[in-house]
Amino acid sequence: MRIVGHRGTPSCPQRAENTLPSIRVALEAGADGVEVDVQATSDGVLVLAHDPDLSRVLGLGPGTGPVVGQTPFAALRELRLPNGECIPTLTEALDVAARWHAFIVTEVKPEAGGAAAARAAGLLAGLLHARRVHRPGVDRVTTTSFDLHAAASLAGCGSVSGALIVAPHVDPDVAARRARDRGLTDVHLNPVHVRRDRDVVHRVRGLGLLVSVGVVNDPDEARLMTRLGVDMICTDDPIGFARLRTSAVLSGIRGVERAAGGLPVTTLGIREQTSAHGRCLSSRPWSHEVRWQV
Repeated sequence: MRIVGHRGTPSCPQRAENTLPSIRVALEAGADGVEVDVQATSDGVLVLAHDPDLSRVLGLGPGTGPVVGQTPFAALRELRLPNGECIPTLTEALDVAARWHAFIVTEVKPEAGGAAAARAAGLLAGLLHARRVHRPGVDRVTTTSFDLHAAASLAGCGSVSGALIVAPHVDPDVAARRARDRGLTDVHLNPVHVRRDRDVVHRVRGLGLLVSVGVVNDPDEARLMTRLGVDMICTDDPIGFARLRTSAVLSGIRGVERAAGGLPVTTLGIREQTSAHGRCLSSRPWSHEVRWQV
């Protein structure tokens, strides 16, 4: 089970969503990757932002903040979020993830408007292609969209994989078949789909697709997703979920150690990792294929 921090680490009050510190905290805690929202500024710079305008993250009244797509990057860069952080570029986020050998899930927000979203998607495709040419093998990216055409067009532009996000009201089986037929590799389900029909995970995986579910914040629900064969969970609490996974994996490894006559944990693929800022200490599996013991 892979763990992805939704917009970084939004559960950490000291770190704003979609910022570099929020991404670093998630990765330091042991998350395998992060999900970020991507929009384009008026002068064509891709930045991390969820809403069409920045009112909410700046702590302003609704509709009073600058609109991302109508503001040049230099002006956005001068802004400071309530905790002092700035609006990062997607390039900066990709560089952080690359240093951790982690992956990034990108989503171009449709709320920005049809033309704005299409423009951002085009810029994203160009950026990923350029990075693949100049830095082959460095980035690990999954491009996602609620729109099948956009998801399919982005998937071939330097991303490791492409995913269709399935809205709660959409039939997941129909969506999965269409995603497979368009060459996508992943389907992102809503927890509602799994609550309604647990067998949906098995059916979608039977099509040869990886299954992600988000947003999941309940540990018991995460354990259920693991038992059902979900490949990735997107969560607001990557710190807590990484600790939960580490505890479960180490418990299983200790049993293996006893059976193997006391071989050290390090020989079984676990390394210790300390935060550069002294905040987190976690054990992180070398392989993302290690499954939770549930």
